[in-house]
Amino acid sequence: METIATIQPKNILKMVEEKLQIPNLKIKDRSRDVYQARFIYFKLARKYCKYASLSRIGKEVDRDHATVINGLKKYDMEAKYDPYMGDIYDNIASKIDKQYIKPRRPENEDITLDKLLDKVNMLEDKINKLKL
Repeated sequence: METIATIQPKNILKMVEEKLQIPNLKIKDRSRDVYQARFIYFKLARKYCKYASLSRIGKEVDRDHATVINGLKKYDMEAKYDPYMGDIYDNIASKIDKQYIKPRRPENEDITLDKLLDKVNMLEDKINKLKL
C-alpha cells in the first residue's frame, strides 16, 4: 500500500461512498442511509483534514458549513443508537491511518515563545537577504 502525504476531504468522501455503496453523497436525498453516510464523512473529514475549513468539507457534498456543524452534532446522537455507524467510521479510519500521514506537529517539539520568536527572526533574515 502506498502512503500519500496528507488526506483531503475528497479522498474521504470517495472512501465513504465506496464503503457504503452510495454512488453520490451530493444528491438531495434525506433517506437515512444517505444522511448517516454524510455524518460519517463529516466526522472523518473533521478529524483527519485538520487544515480544511468546515466550508471546504461541506463543499465536497454541496452543503454549507452550518450543515457540517449540524451533522457533526447529529453523528454523536446517531452513533449512540446505531452501532453500525461507529463500525463504518472505525473501518474507514483504520484505512486512513494505514494509507495517509496525519498532519501534526512532531511530538518532541514544544513551541515556546522564544522558539517562535527565533523562527520569526530567521524568516525575517531570509526575506531581507532576498530583497538585497
